Amino acid sequence: MYDVLFITPNVDGSFLMEPLGTLLLATILKNNGIKCKVVPFGRISNVRDFDSFIDNALALVDETQPKIVSMYTRCDSYHISLRLAEKIKAHRSDIYIVFGGPQSDTTSSDVISQIPYVDYVCCGEGETTIYPFFSSLLRGEPDLSIPGLVYRHNDEIVKNPRPELVKDLDLLPMIDFKSTFLSDYPEDIKSQVFRIDVGRGCPFGCAYCSTQAFWGRKYRLKSPARIVEEVKEAHREFGVTQFSFTHDMFTFNRKTVIETCNLIRELDFPITWHCSARLDCLDTELIDIMVDAGMVNVFVGIETGSNRMQKLVHKNLKLDKVMDLLIYLRDKGVDVDTSFVYGFPQETYEDLSQTLSLMSKIVYNRCGIINTHLCTFLPKTELSEVYQDQLTRTYNYSNFTGDIAIKECGDIIDNYPSLFPQLMEYKTELRSRLKYFDIFMQVWMRIRPIYQYISEKYPESELINMYFDFVDANREALEKYEHLRLRDAAKNVACEDKFHLRFENDPDYDLVSDCYRMYRTELSDELKNGNSLTEIYCFDPRERKRVCRIQEYNRCIAIVNYVDGKMIIATNPL
Repeated sequence: MYDVLFITPNVDGSFLMEPLGTLLLATILKNNGIKCKVVPFGRISNVRDFDSFIDNALALVDETQPKIVSMYTRCDSYHISLRLAEKIKAHRSDIYIVFGGPQSDTTSSDVISQIPYVDYVCCGEGETTIYPFFSSLLRGEPDLSIPGLVYRHNDEIVKNPRPELVKDLDLLPMIDFKSTFLSDYPEDIKSQVFRIDVGRGCPFGCAYCSTQAFWGRKYRLKSPARIVEEVKEAHREFGVTQFSFTHDMFTFNRKTVIETCNLIRELDFPITWHCSARLDCLDTELIDIMVDAGMVNVFVGIETGSNRMQKLVHKNLKLDKVMDLLIYLRDKGVDVDTSFVYGFPQETYEDLSQTLSLMSKIVYNRCGIINTHLCTFLPKTELSEVYQDQLTRTYNYSNFTGDIAIKECGDIIDNYPSLFPQLMEYKTELRSRLKYFDIFMQVWMRIRPIYQYISEKYPESELINMYFDFVDANREALEKYEHLRLRDAAKNVACEDKFHLRFENDPDYDLVSDCYRMYRTELSDELKNGNSLTEIYCFDPRERKRVCRIQEYNRCIAIVNYVDGKMIIATNPL
């Protein structure tokens, strides 16, 4: 028997993907004597087998007998949370259904006015309100004065003022990972990257980003002492030495970052760590300090390579500084994940060509991984507010929203469109032609020497035409594999790629075809199944992984033997 069942939209069920906010709320309730259980989607069952998933969720409710079911809601799974709420309420009408998290926060009035099986939405930061509100529900006397509460009263929607943001994040308790999550799902935490929530809010106002809607651009960091104390605690409890400092914009407060790095260097055990940053909040001196303290990876949002679009979406990066910083990070041994958004409503072919040009430079200089995202209309963003009356239902979903259980929950999406701007489309000629852009960039990253070679055949100002030609050449494979997850779709399209055949009359095509043959062999069924395979190459495949430019290869003969899935290489220079 549990008082509260938290259900989180963690599809794979791993500790690495679990929302830290829910674990903190569960810790607060536990510290106040309320018995609660946290269960991610992926621990209920495979969400893609949706009927079984719902049946197992209802069985979980019967097993745990909660009085409150609370769901953390996100844009990629809001429809699933709503369907679960509907089924649980029909199964046990006495259970309170409480929503929280960014998606229900930004659509709170609509969900309460339109969805009868959601009883309450809790908006804003819940650390100060969850215990008084949930304890009142458990007494059967709901306290409707709670800040941030949205609810129905006499057929009217009541929306209480939002709670004040937690000013001093150091006052929050440390998450009790063992009792809230890991006691039920023991995992090898030592080998994983351990996430620590180091702060909240972003001071910038990007037009496509929703964080300002629920944090009001109020930037806060935990103190360096508190951050390092959480590092020490995780190391004591689990032996972890790899960390991710979770925050949209860790490096905005330079002084705090430097003080944190100084304390990390004083630890009696070495650690490595990841963070997110804006490139205009990094410089070579700060990078040196962070690397010296163990930073090995940074996520940076560049979003567009067009100066015009940088201004229109209020990102406002100085693009002439981007490559210098990325190259410096590369030379310091830092792995960089870059993010780009394409398909902005006002974006032109020339804008996107400029973005592709910047991506190409990043790939060629080995400065980072390229992550691409179709511009998605998240609730309460500037873009959504401007274009909301022009949005229509779409069936081509971005990697922000995914496509899990969309069909099974299609009636909810169709009946309540105001809840799902992220599943709506703003039609432009350019956006309609970008259906396979994510696959295109993934293929480029997979066989980058070939695609880098091809990219040089196009004028920089018309580089978007490379994508259109790729689609024309590979349309059959794209249509065959588009239903797969992005990684699998890209792998299959790359194996059947016909784009490079357009250049078979080029003088360097023998190099292109050999590089392509190596890629296909490394993905062959014989290797995948652990069987033996022998191939003769014109390049050492170890070089293929290091070099981005066809002309930079050292030509050789490499006899490659795959034995029981292991690669044994003997090279013989010409």
